[in-house]
Amino acid sequence: MEQKDEVNPKRVAAFYRRSTIGPVCRLQSTSDIEPWQLSKAYFTLITYLNDVSTEIQGIRNTDSFPISQNIRRLAAIFDKLDVMIQVNPPAPVIQTATPSASLDPANKGYRRWAHSMLRDIYQMVEKAVPASKCRHVNELGVYLSGAFGSSTKIEYGIGHELSFLFFLCALFKAEILNREEDLVASALVLFDRYLKFVRRLQVTYSVVSSNWHGGYSLDKFQFVPFIWGFAQLCYEAPFSPQKILDEDTVAKYKKDYLLIDCVAHMANTYIGTFARHSSQLWSLAALSSWTKIHRSLMLMYMEDILLDFDNLNALRFGELMSFEKDKSGRQLGNARLGVMSPLRRPRVEDTDDQDQDLHSSTPSISKSDLIEGSKKPMVDEAFSDGMSNSGLSVGSDCSSLSGVGVYLPSWIDDSPSSVKR
Repeated sequence: MEQKDEVNPKRVAAFYRRSTIGPVCRLQSTSDIEPWQLSKAYFTLITYLNDVSTEIQGIRNTDSFPISQNIRRLAAIFDKLDVMIQVNPPAPVIQTATPSASLDPANKGYRRWAHSMLRDIYQMVEKAVPASKCRHVNELGVYLSGAFGSSTKIEYGIGHELSFLFFLCALFKAEILNREEDLVASALVLFDRYLKFVRRLQVTYSVVSSNWHGGYSLDKFQFVPFIWGFAQLCYEAPFSPQKILDEDTVAKYKKDYLLIDCVAHMANTYIGTFARHSSQLWSLAALSSWTKIHRSLMLMYMEDILLDFDNLNALRFGELMSFEKDKSGRQLGNARLGVMSPLRRPRVEDTDDQDQDLHSSTPSISKSDLIEGSKKPMVDEAFSDGMSNSGLSVGSDCSSLSGVGVYLPSWIDDSPSSVKR
């Protein structure tokens, strides 16, 4: 009689853990908020936001920084999605006796676009990532497809922006993007391209906001570009916070900084003054410390946005962005602001060395090395220990950051002494 191989239950369980149909919803009630705060995904997200904030300060969108082929291929996805908008334009408005009898024709165009996007997005992701990483395509596709709004309700909100952040974090966790080479470009190229695309969706199809809280919000649709936008200005800002809403500042710097680009977009698309449609941003413009504003926004994001069930109930969790409890033991903290970006430091130190001794034999990092993406971490010794454990790659789930975040209440001492001008 033929003897059957004995089945190992542990191997079967491990197989099914790897062979799931994709990311699943884990936030089904407010009772899931606390496990979410303790999860690996939450830890990875906050670490990524802080690491980017540290790295991009003092760097303009128009500066020269490493842009890898993987970043370029991923950004090209939005070129294809742009074409889909052209193929699915909003239908012309037809005047009827009962204007409310049917949906806005633009909404129908958005649903057609969303159908096309869902049909092709996984294939786009597969072509954009290395062949060796194709096992992550399903999870990445879920995060990316959830980043463009709801075709059922015809709305877009911060929860959809959060899904795109999951996409970015998952790219680092899967080691499709590299921590030293791609961190800045993931924000100033890939996220910026996403931001411009969803703005086009919102305007073209008259998409409504799912999270606007009246004039007390920063913006109807976005939050993260303000966090990173203020971070860019935390080192050697060419203007003070009081100037961010000035027409001259917007005209001169809208291509250089995420924050000013947001202000320009809001000025062109929203009706009324900033004091009326975005009193939060209008109030921040009266302050003088870039770093305090950034920390205030970051804490606001963690306490008001990431703890709001309405922003989280559409999120999905998979292997790369796991809902499992983080057991690293590290504490989340703040970005390291008010100092030169680690990305810029090698170039400046190299220049100083050449000025002091043109015949020095000490090796330096050339401009070509910087553009191509040096294999060596471009940080100083005091900062390298934290960066090496950023939690943005598989096998490293711990934060590099320490410190305590603070709100920026109206009565706080807002002295300009801590501002680097």
